[in-house]
Amino acid sequence: MGNLASTLWNQGRWEEAEKLEVQVMETRKTKLGADHPLTLMSMANLAFTWNSQGRREDALALMQDCVEAQQRVLGPEHPDTLSSLVTVSKWSS
Repeated sequence: MGNLASTLWNQGRWEEAEKLEVQVMETRKTKLGADHPLTLMSMANLAFTWNSQGRREDALALMQDCVEAQQRVLGPEHPDTLSSLVTVSKWSS
């Protein structure tokens, strides 16, 4: 499902992608836990979709939550954490 959501996102079909991304994120939270790296990746993907839909405040808030969890789980120097921090910085300006 995550790959299909990515394909839909790449096609600019953000509403369809969002539905799948929410489903993937919620399933991963349930099955893997809220702090699992794949769950955190799903959070970031959903934030990017929201940003593409113009939901900038929602996207920024979700990405900030994602960064906080990534710092705790993956560490502050992990590439995913650093990438998300850059995104937060860009979206904040």
